Amino acid sequence: MASRRRLTPAERQEIVRERCKGVTHKALAERFRVSERTIYYTLRTEKDRRRDTRIRTKQVSVTLTPEELHSFDEVLARHGVSSRSAGVRLLIQSANGVFQPDQHLAEELKSFRAALNRVGNNVTQIAKRLNEARAKGIAPFFGDHSLAQLRLLSGFVLDFADQVDALSRRRVSHVTLEAHKALKEFSDAPE
Repeated sequence: MASRRRLTPAERQEIVRERCKGVTHKALAERFRVSERTIYYTLRTEKDRRRDTRIRTKQVSVTLTPEELHSFDEVLARHGVSSRSAGVRLLIQSANGVFQPDQHLAEELKSFRAALNRVGNNVTQIAKRLNEARAKGIAPFFGDHSLAQLRLLSGFVLDFADQVDALSRRRVSHVTLEAHKALKEFSDAPE
């Protein structure tokens, strides 16, 4: 068993660096003549210190089209944000207020789902009647009433699609406004 001794700050930093390179806890314990438990505590303490002092250790990567990147740069410039990384950081920090579940959107989609289920049931009933007639060798009755029903159903589906599109556009517009507010708020605040 390794003898007990105190690690110097330089040794602690070296342990963190070596562990990041993939050196095992056991090898580090032998090298620095401490227990494996000391290595675990050293790494955990450093992780807590970095978190508490807000040292940035994680990266986020995103792939964009040239147009998306140009639009993002324009928004950053308009709000006086100095760099892309600062802009992304500000959006992430403010995400709690921007990307909240939208109760109104959820309720609207729930009512749309119920209406779409009714349409689906009607289409199923029409198809069932046509299949039963064909199975019996009878020419299926498809009169003016059935045609009117199909026209109503197709009209409803088109209206439904338009309503979902309008709803999603309103939501995107709302999120965009919230993101702009967040960027403006952070760009005005001292860093």
